[in-house]
Amino acid sequence: GMQMAVTIKDVAREAGVSIATVSKIINGAPGISEATTRRVEEVMRALDYAPNSRAASLARKSARCVAFLAELDEAAPYTNPHLFDIMCGVQTALFSKGYALTLLDSLSADVEKMILSRAFDGIIVHGGALTRPIASLLIARRFPHIVIGHPSDVRLNWVDTDHTLGGRIACEHLIDCGCERLAFMGEGETAGISNQRLTGFRTALLEAGLEYRRDWVLHTDGTLASGKGAALELLGRGELPQGIICGSNLLAYAFTLAAAERGVAIPGDMLLITFDRYPYSGLISPEPTLVQIDVRDMGRAAAKQLLQGLKKPELRVQSYTTLPSLIEGQSTRKL
Repeated sequence: GMQMAVTIKDVAREAGVSIATVSKIINGAPGISEATTRRVEEVMRALDYAPNSRAASLARKSARCVAFLAELDEAAPYTNPHLFDIMCGVQTALFSKGYALTLLDSLSADVEKMILSRAFDGIIVHGGALTRPIASLLIARRFPHIVIGHPSDVRLNWVDTDHTLGGRIACEHLIDCGCERLAFMGEGETAGISNQRLTGFRTALLEAGLEYRRDWVLHTDGTLASGKGAALELLGRGELPQGIICGSNLLAYAFTLAAAERGVAIPGDMLLITFDRYPYSGLISPEPTLVQIDVRDMGRAAAKQLLQGLKKPELRVQSYTTLPSLIEGQSTRKL
């Protein structure tokens, strides 16, 4: 005859305990003695009891799921074009190992509650969503995590891209082209990534024995209008730099608009290099030379490191992944 599915009642009866006790053991709740837990688990195996997959995963103490925490406000897809690429990389690496990905909005999710309820095995935190309370929670609970971006707290695990190296590669390319007088337009004095790129620019200049000119470092608020204003001002001064590094492709776009207005030809009168292909480099004419980061690869690396951390919780991961690479376009040339 047909085998009836074994229920939680059968397990409880066979093990001589209450249904509540079996339920607690399945859900990994505290307060049940080691002996009782062992007895119930043996009965579950003997009866071939399979609770629904959600409960089963709790019994294994693994949800086979990893959370990705990010700020998902309406502007996020546009102000943070890397976010989707990073998530795609994360998803690829998790999927290949049989893990699901849960996307959490840091603006609304109760992360603490979800960690306590073991809704997922580990969490990947996008740097923009890392708050003090979340950092403290991950450290205090020793919860498997990895932060994308370089956090200030030394106790956290992280992976990041070396943006200082990116700035240096950009500057060295312009120096290789023959430039000696170089400018930099960045996204504001507090913007982390832009500032790291500026540091790389400055280091490369110093190493080449070239002058770092404060008046040729333009700080903007990162917007098109602000970038264009700063560029118009620089291009109206008289002495032109031979090349400029634009700290984002939106600022590079702003610069080319200003150059066209001032009758400054790129690369005829001035060379230009920027970072990242997306989202604006397709609008820039001529096609820009850029330093590209494979952020999907960074997402893959983060997920792989996290999965290793699930097996070895004492593992410390603090590393740069994914070296930036130079992609030559039409906005630079040999002088």
